[in-house]
Amino acid sequence: MRFSLMIPVYNAEPYLEAALDAVRAQTYTDFEALLIDDGSTDGSASVCDRYAEQDRRFRVWHTENHGVFLARKFAEEHARGEYLLFLDADDLTEPTLLQALNDAVDLYSPDLITFDFSTFRENEAPRLETFLPQDAFLQGGELEVFYRFLLSTRFNSLCIKCFHRRLSACAPDYAAFAGIRHGEDLLRSAYLVCAAGNICYVRRSLYSYRLGPGHSGDFDADSIFYYDRVDREVRRLLAQKVRFDDAWQALFDDLCRKQLDNYLRLLSYGTTPVRKAAALLRDVMRLELSQNALRAADDSLKYRLLRRGRYALLVRLHRGKRWRHAQ
Repeated sequence: MRFSLMIPVYNAEPYLEAALDAVRAQTYTDFEALLIDDGSTDGSASVCDRYAEQDRRFRVWHTENHGVFLARKFAEEHARGEYLLFLDADDLTEPTLLQALNDAVDLYSPDLITFDFSTFRENEAPRLETFLPQDAFLQGGELEVFYRFLLSTRFNSLCIKCFHRRLSACAPDYAAFAGIRHGEDLLRSAYLVCAAGNICYVRRSLYSYRLGPGHSGDFDADSIFYYDRVDREVRRLLAQKVRFDDAWQALFDDLCRKQLDNYLRLLSYGTTPVRKAAALLRDVMRLELSQNALRAADDSLKYRLLRRGRYALLVRLHRGKRWRHAQ
């Protein structure tokens, strides 16, 4: 079997049928689809069962809820294909996805294949995300371009990386990272990209990533602490591949700044009481991630307030809808 499509499913009922129909519509048919129902409490489980009954290429497991990180690990352990690809249960794939990947395999037998994708919202035009000016097969020192991509949030998604099953052995320490709820795509992507001896890039948008309320992000006070752990591991992996000089550190610091910016944005939208939010920010600013972020930050008001420890004032500015004045 050429491909295993691994799909963790958790309460995705409104979008799941569309996602699975897109898989079933693939023009290249030598694949299996592994559906890992991660303890869904809506109708997702029955949707998975129905597709498995109708099409023997679909295999389904029902597990307790352990989170996407461990659901993906479970899927890898049960995959039978030569090449593995993760999909999200609310996204869409182009009908020619697997055909394009198979063509790349026939040409290069690569360790890893990556490709362009689009983001979309209902009733809005999609936005294309592309990486290189043309198709490419890179190896050796040429792979540095992808190491740099790891430090850009555009390249985080695990769903745009199809990898040979031999790379499954190059996985995170699941015991150390079990329970992680944020940064799992970046973490797993870093292991795959850093382990690959060569990478094939297909300059075609083959995947559509759905944006919606779930993607705008409910505030999770712990998210930045997960990213701090993930970032330190990503830096360790990259330092094994390149000389981590001041230029690389600057790229890494900017990634941390983006993550801190997003945390502040979500905190400003939330309802955490000001005093509690200020105490939370005090803990957040002790993180290595936050110190890295401040090195990449400008002299705008929000960063001046952070540097001076004026956390309550910063929160009040956000809550007063004066966010733009703090930019």
